[in-house]
Amino acid sequence: LELIHHWHNEGLINWLGRSSNVYELIQKSNIVALPSIYPEGVPRLLLEASSVGRACIAYDTGGCDSLIIHNYNGLIVKSNSAQELAVELEYLLKNPQIRLEMGANGRKRVKELFSSILVINKTLQIYKDTIGC
Repeated sequence: LELIHHWHNEGLINWLGRSSNVYELIQKSNIVALPSIYPEGVPRLLLEASSVGRACIAYDTGGCDSLIIHNYNGLIVKSNSAQELAVELEYLLKNPQIRLEMGANGRKRVKELFSSILVINKTLQIYKDTIGC
C-alpha cells in the first residue's frame, strides 16, 4: 500500500478509490489488477477489463490464467507475492506501448473465446449432445 501511495504522489498512477460502478473505473484505467488470493471461476472483472482493451495483472489463482496469457494480454503473478505484483505494475506503468499491445491482445482474446454468440452456440451444442439431437 505504501508503494501505491508513493506512485500516486509521484503522478505515476491516479488512485480512483472505491466505486459501485466497476465499468466506469475500468474505463478510467490503463491497467486493471486483480490481486485476489481467493480462487474464482472466470473472474468477471478480468473479462470486462480485457473486453475493453485493458492490460490485466492477476495472481495465479482460480481461473485468472484462463483469461490471461502471461506477457500476451497481461501478467500473471505468483499468489500472495505483493513484491512481484508491485514489480509487474511498475513494468506496465513504465512501458505504455507494451500495456497497449496487451490490452489489444486481451480484447482480441475475449472476442475469440467469450463472445455471446460463441457461448450461446456452445451451450446449445451441449444441450443437443445431451438429449441426442
